[in-house]
This record gives sequence, structure tokens and C-alpha cells, in this order.
Amino acid sequence: MAPDNSWSDSLLRDVRPYTLTGGRTSSPHPLDLTTCLLARPTARSLTGLSPESESLLVYCTGTVLSVAEIAARLQQPVQIVKVLVGDLLDCDALEVATPVGFARETVDTELLEALLEGLQRL
Repeated sequence: MAPDNSWSDSLLRDVRPYTLTGGRTSSPHPLDLTTCLLARPTARSLTGLSPESESLLVYCTGTVLSVAEIAARLQQPVQIVKVLVGDLLDCDALEVATPVGFARETVDTELLEALLEGLQRL
């Protein structure tokens, strides 16, 4: 019996996302599922983007979305979205949006010390 060399639709769906990234599976940027992103106004002038990258920019225009939300909207694996986001960060089309109240310089050390003392008493 001759082996079946035909490609199934499910195999093609699994391979195609990695063609979007040229086979790359990671981004040099520290991104996680909750990293929030916002499109920069200059992103509209970019040309030569893949349809997925263009859609990503449209989703992030005027609103902040997390990597997980973008992956769900694009219906792509998170790792693929991280690579696409990394490429758009590199060309300054996206920016990482820090939610209000999460700035590192606003850490109240007295509150954290009081919390630690309370936990140690337990």
C-alpha cells in the first residue's frame, strides 16, 4: 500500500501561522498574555504589512488590548501574535501601554511593609 502524501486541512492550519513569522517562534520583547498595547498614530503610514499585522494595528487603534485579546481576535496562537507584536514594536507602530495606577514609581513602600508585617503575624 502506498503512503498517503496528501496534506490535510488541519496540518495546513497548523503550519500556516508559522509562515507569517518566517518560522520565528519568539520575540525579543518581554511580552506576556496581559501585556497591553496601543497603536501609535504613525502606524497608519506603514506599508508592506501582512494582513494579520494590519488587522492587529486596526484592533489596537484608539483602544488598549492585551496580547491575549489580540490573539483571540486574530484567531492565531499567542506565540505567533507575540512575534507580530514584536515586529510592530521594533518599527514603532505599537507601544506598550501601562495601565493607570501601575506605574513603578508610585509604589507605596510603607503600605507594602505593613502588609508584610501583617502576613508575618498570621
